[in-house]
Amino acid sequence: MGYLKKGLPFSYKGTIDVSDCVTSEDVIKKAKLDWEVAKCEIVAKMPMNLNPDSNRDGFNYGGMQYTPVESMYATYRTDLNFPLGVVKEKYTPVQNIDAFKFFDDAIGKNKAIWQTAGFFGNGEKIFVTAKLPQNIFVNDDIIDNYLVFATSHDGTMGVKILLTPIRVVCENTLNAALQNNDAYISFRHTESVHGRIDAAKEILGICDVKIKALNELYQGFNKIKLTDTQAAEYFAKLILSKSEYDNLYLTGHNAMQLVLRSSSAMSDAEISTRKCNVIAELYYYYLNGIGQEQFRGTGWGVYNAVNGYYSNVDNIDGVKRMDSLLFGDKANKIKQSGALLLQLAS
Repeated sequence: MGYLKKGLPFSYKGTIDVSDCVTSEDVIKKAKLDWEVAKCEIVAKMPMNLNPDSNRDGFNYGGMQYTPVESMYATYRTDLNFPLGVVKEKYTPVQNIDAFKFFDDAIGKNKAIWQTAGFFGNGEKIFVTAKLPQNIFVNDDIIDNYLVFATSHDGTMGVKILLTPIRVVCENTLNAALQNNDAYISFRHTESVHGRIDAAKEILGICDVKIKALNELYQGFNKIKLTDTQAAEYFAKLILSKSEYDNLYLTGHNAMQLVLRSSSAMSDAEISTRKCNVIAELYYYYLNGIGQEQFRGTGWGVYNAVNGYYSNVDNIDGVKRMDSLLFGDKANKIKQSGALLLQLAS
């Protein structure tokens, strides 16, 4: 089994390369995000009820009853009249052009450069990324740093602006928020959201400090020494619950048996085949993934195995993968892997 290098970071079918753009308006047009979002009332469509007291505030049509839903609204694209989601009364849409203007001051010579932009589904979520000029170096391993701006138009997510490092050799999405959450800012869609987007420019200064801290942290990971057995235990601790991990050893088995997909170890410790397969895949990536050879036997090696697996191997594709890597289950798992290494180093 081989692991191939992927294409442009944060890319999937439909993502647009906007690295040749100069302004946020250029990005909006090239990425086909030059549309607006509005709110409208929601009307419930229900079967006809002949009770004379029913549907006093609505109307009947075609054998159905239609009644407004109080305090709830739908968001929709005004160019297509296409509904995107259901939101509450205080929800304030953030227009794409207003959102992306945040980056304008950061773009330029010796500054950040536009990278990719796009939307998920029909426009329920949008994002834009910019590559920062600062790099992190762990020996000969180069890590690029990106700012990612994302927001939703369906009410499922507020505005998020985050720092996300990418390992160049295999484009692993690293997690910058290992010890705390100051790698990103997040706020909800309310009346104050536009002012807060403008204030979010402060994150550019935060990024400089954070990148320096990450450089020291990753260097520290590289100094942690691990045997192959300890690497297997690291992956098992990451994937298994504490009770599952404890039960593995109480039943006379060990993590390396899970790497080898031992049926008796799985059965006796009551560990699912799915979890066992993930542990085995993580260990395989640790040994054979791109750029892994020189870091085998180190904390940096196991940390990158986790990032590499979820970035390049795990079978969730496209939008779901990117969404999960930045905001969801995979981001949390990558964060846990860093926290686990910090425990080993302490």
